Amino acid sequence: MMKRIFLSVALLLAGCAAATNQDRQAQSLTESFYKSYLFAFGSDEAKIYPTEELRKYVSSDTIARIKSVQDIPEQEIMESDYFTYTQDYSREWIPALRVEDARPLLNGEVVQVIEGVGNGKSIHLEVFLRREGDAWKIYRVRDVTNNHEHPIFSAEAIARAKAAAESGL
Repeated sequence: MMKRIFLSVALLLAGCAAATNQDRQAQSLTESFYKSYLFAFGSDEAKIYPTEELRKYVSSDTIARIKSVQDIPEQEIMESDYFTYTQDYSREWIPALRVEDARPLLNGEVVQVIEGVGNGKSIHLEVFLRREGDAWKIYRVRDVTNNHEHPIFSAEAIARAKAAAESGL
């Protein structure tokens, strides 16, 4: 009887350790992405994040949706950068970046990200991740500070933007 209890406890602890490791992977990926992305976005150069790097961190579906929205002339679906919810960024603000522990949500993880935006202010983002193959990938970012989310997953918003672009509005 004692062996069964010991074995059950050992299996439970092993499962908890695996879940904690997955949480850390999602958090680590998010932190790595934001450090490199903010460094590139905050540069004075072209502010273009390398596509191969983006594919390492971001879900292929999300990349495709962002591209399809950006291809619509004069669209207002994304009025700021999708990953930062800002128009511009300064590398000086990167030290204010905070990435909190991941927590499970549905079939993925959600990570709270606080990015500095100058003058001691910050923006609180929720970054949603899910598995794509063997890796965690960012698939959704929401601005908690301003209670806003770019509607890149809204077929209706995209259809309206396309119709407006085609009609010249």
